[in-house]
Amino acid sequence: MKNFLLLFFLILPLLFFGQKSEGLSFESTIYDFGNLSSNSEAVATFLFSNEAGTPIEIVKIHGGNHCIDIDSSSIKMYAPNEKGIITVIYDTDCKGPIRKTLSVFTSLKDSNTISLKLTGKISD
Repeated sequence: MKNFLLLFFLILPLLFFGQKSEGLSFESTIYDFGNLSSNSEAVATFLFSNEAGTPIEIVKIHGGNHCIDIDSSSIKMYAPNEKGIITVIYDTDCKGPIRKTLSVFTSLKDSNTISLKLTGKISD
């Protein structure tokens, strides 16, 4: 009986708290452009949803440089279960390998930064 009670109290919290996802859940955090030629279109999209029980704000998206343009319309508050999209445009005049990391800063206290990666290669 003691073993049963011990197992019950150890497993019960996992059932209630272990399955709950907190924060923004991305379909993928890596976007591979593959091999592109210069002067072609390079648009990456990152789809996500708010899996938390409270609203979450995307405060800032950092990582842009002269080769990356980040659509700022995704920097806003997202209600629970609301879906969103982060759109990134890569300038294909920046030739060579693409290895960029974007940081998405949210209003969450514990896990407020999410890394998104861009990969690929731009050739002549």
